[in-house]
Amino acid sequence: MDSQNSPSVTLPTGTYLLEGTRTPGLNNASRARAGFSALDLAVQSAHALLLRSGLAAGALDGVVLATGASQAADQVRQRLQLGSLTPLQQCSQGLDAITRASQQIRSGDADLLLVIASDAATQPDSTAMSESAKRLAALFEVDEEDAEAYEQACRQRSSEAEQSGLFSPYRITLFDRHGEAYDTDQHTPDSGACALLLASASGCAQLKRHPLARLSRQALARAPSDYPSLAPLLASTRLLQAEQLGLNDIDLWELPDAPALALLANLAAWQDARFCERQLALEHPMGRLDPTSLNPLGGSLALGALPVSGGCRQLLQQADTLHRHALGRALVCEQQAADQAQAWLLTRAEETPA
Repeated sequence: MDSQNSPSVTLPTGTYLLEGTRTPGLNNASRARAGFSALDLAVQSAHALLLRSGLAAGALDGVVLATGASQAADQVRQRLQLGSLTPLQQCSQGLDAITRASQQIRSGDADLLLVIASDAATQPDSTAMSESAKRLAALFEVDEEDAEAYEQACRQRSSEAEQSGLFSPYRITLFDRHGEAYDTDQHTPDSGACALLLASASGCAQLKRHPLARLSRQALARAPSDYPSLAPLLASTRLLQAEQLGLNDIDLWELPDAPALALLANLAAWQDARFCERQLALEHPMGRLDPTSLNPLGGSLALGALPVSGGCRQLLQQADTLHRHALGRALVCEQQAADQAQAWLLTRAEETPA
């Protein structure tokens, strides 16, 4: 996955994802036995990324930390040996951390930023989502058998990705205080961390590194309170409209799929002419999304719906896949704060001769 040296080309102005690492997804029993806190997972992931990138912490223009742990910023500063003048911000969502970092880079305030997102025994509030998914499934005639078939296919894709070594380039090995190693994703994980290195075009040039992808645009949306599981559809549609793109202009999709009924109902809604006219103000249905482009490595159903770090993990996975297959666009969307969702468009990092 390592980005390649590219000293003879230039990149357009923007925010780029240079490299990333993530921990394995751990279930609660393993995390408790190992004694990992959200801070431990964050620091191990960040250390691995800095080592892999050949960077000292002092080379960073700042750090944005996403975690629910209180008073984590000072501890991260100490354990990463950040200087007292290095800015360190804290928020509660991984994709919000990406937004903050991207804004700093786009404004010219930073060229190289580290984003860290970490969960430890974090459980999303699933009751409202489950009820919303059932109501939408009834509206669009999606049944439980469809959801079960999707779940099986998801886990199969994740298993195939594991066997093919597609997670290995960026998934690190964790070591606990007893020296025990954790190097694979566990079933029903609720803990994990992801670290991403973001850079401006100038930052990429200074490091002589070719990025995995460009972070091109972001969109937020809030769903009606009775149907919070519609938020990913609304955010994704808003992003596509802003870019004047259709569903099949996107090569790779990462959409929330826990519960599966919610995802399948959203896909059906995009094909429903009445819904698209009344709720999205569209003259025609959005259409049918190519299922082979959706959650190609298994999605949150297989890898864990981690509310803080899941979005960053998905960005890393899709950026890596774009880079490996020389594809054009990926869209990553994450459910946030019950009835909200945030979507990001990743595009291939196009270069021009220097």
